[in-house]
Amino acid sequence: MKLLVLGATGATGRLVVDQALAAGHTVRSPQKVDARPGRERLSAPA
Repeated sequence: MKLLVLGATGATGRLVVDQALAAGHTVRSPQKVDARPGRERLSAPA
């Protein structure tokens, strides 16, 4: 499943992202997140 997580850099958001990745989901976030596999940063619209 593809997930969009708002607040992925906060304490709760990081836990949500880690659990989603552990379950095999792809996680996207408009915030800067580290470059672990499965994590993508959304870029601003052109």
